[in-house]
Amino acid sequence: MKEELIQQLESILNIEVSDETFSRADEIKNQYLCACEELNNELLQKFLAEGGLNDNFNPPKDIRDSRFSELMHILSDRENKFRKILKEEVVSKQKQKEEVIASLEKLISEESNIGKAFHSFKELQAKWNEIGNVPTREYKNLQSIYHRHSHNFYYNMKLSKDLRELDFKRNYEHRSQLLLKIESLLPMESAKGIERMINLYRMEWSELGPTAPETVEPLRTRYRELIGLVYQKIRTYNQLHAKEEENHLEEKKKILEKCKGIAVENFDSSKQWQTMTDSINLLFDEWKSTGFGPKKENQKIWEEFRTAMNTFYSKKRDFFSGLKKVHKENKDKKLGIITKVEEIAKSSFENFDEPTKQILQYQQDWKNSGHIEQWEENKLWKKFRDACDSYFNARREKFSERDAQHLKNLELKEELVKRVQLFVGSGKHDEDIASLRSFTEEWKSITHVPIKDKQKIWEKFKTALDACYDKLKLDGSQKHLLKFRNNVESLSQSGDSSHFLLKEKNSIRDRINKLQATINQYENNLGFFRNSKDMAPLLTEVESNLSQAKEEMQLLQKKLKMFAEV
Repeated sequence: MKEELIQQLESILNIEVSDETFSRADEIKNQYLCACEELNNELLQKFLAEGGLNDNFNPPKDIRDSRFSELMHILSDRENKFRKILKEEVVSKQKQKEEVIASLEKLISEESNIGKAFHSFKELQAKWNEIGNVPTREYKNLQSIYHRHSHNFYYNMKLSKDLRELDFKRNYEHRSQLLLKIESLLPMESAKGIERMINLYRMEWSELGPTAPETVEPLRTRYRELIGLVYQKIRTYNQLHAKEEENHLEEKKKILEKCKGIAVENFDSSKQWQTMTDSINLLFDEWKSTGFGPKKENQKIWEEFRTAMNTFYSKKRDFFSGLKKVHKENKDKKLGIITKVEEIAKSSFENFDEPTKQILQYQQDWKNSGHIEQWEENKLWKKFRDACDSYFNARREKFSERDAQHLKNLELKEELVKRVQLFVGSGKHDEDIASLRSFTEEWKSITHVPIKDKQKIWEKFKTALDACYDKLKLDGSQKHLLKFRNNVESLSQSGDSSHFLLKEKNSIRDRINKLQATINQYENNLGFFRNSKDMAPLLTEVESNLSQAKEEMQLLQKKLKMFAEV
């Protein structure tokens, strides 16, 4: 947009200067400043969203601003020269008109030759018209004196009736043509153009000479009628424009209240802050698409809106600053736990009871150490898990005699898998579900198997058991939850249960968080569509999507609750 405005300004430099030229330049200047304001605010919001401080924000320099300032400086110099020349012309014209009046006054009092006097009068009259309008406070006075002397000349010189009628006729034609020009303003749409032209026509009307007495009143009546219609049109336009600006102001007030409502709230999670940030951005887009309000109110309400946004982003920045501090403390806790576990893993033990208790306690401490950024959580968790695995691998090597039992357990689990695969339901839901749960309980009662076979036998058991549940005539969600509960209970008995359960819980939490953000967005969209016309199809679609998302949320929450029950 900046480039377009600069091009418009450059094009103005190539045309002849006039009041309209500088008026257009002022409009472009205001549009450019608004564009700068919007761009700087967008950069500020991005800066704040990235964690920057409002006081530290400095908008980057834009070479286009320098070019724009250069063009405005050139136009300013031209305008100063233009105004100076106009002022000098006004002074000169006023002096010339005073000289014409003095000559006319002298002509009336001294010249007795009618023919010569009439010739001189026409020369003075032509000179007066040639000088043109003098837009000063003295204009009406000069014009009044001139007309009075002109009137006196006609009657003092006792011109013949034919000469007077000829002059009356010419003036009548001029005034009639001018009335047509005034009438042609009525269909025009530009109020500013109408106002500018009517001022010129009124000055031209006052410059014209007298007409025959019987035509004066009809001309004057028509003139006043047309002038009234023109100014009524201007007033109507200004009233409509003012009403439109008032409507824009009311819309902006509604947007402001929504923004203030968000700004005064304090949110407890980063997801909520991000959702509200999206809402603030939508309000800002709506603000920019709403037209200007009344000039005296527009800047004030913009300051209030900007203050509300700054308040929101300041609170958001404080929240994330505090969250980073908590994350750092939690990270330090996790690093300390990793260091202690690695020290134990590197040591040699004859009796593993005490170090095992320590490792298990450190695993509990890890669970209680709080959240950090997900990518760091995954990285540190891997390091912690590797240290724990290193210790337990060393521990298992000391208990190789248990391998035989592990192999026996593997045989028992393989035999159990075969029985599950051969299971045929009775058709009675409660009995069949009880039978399938007994398989799970039996699976849980069988302890460890060789680690290399653990995942394989578990997948075979899970597949066989899931197939049995699939044969039961249950609704989809009930069947899904039963299968999920059995999987969780079975996983809880595995040697590395804490890792698998934590991984599954984190996965469900992530899905819940993402789904909550989606629900929040749908609810925000509902508020928008309900206040908008012709949005019924979209409203129905969003309501359907919202219902599905809430059903999925309930299912995930039930799953998450199961982890506390096993």
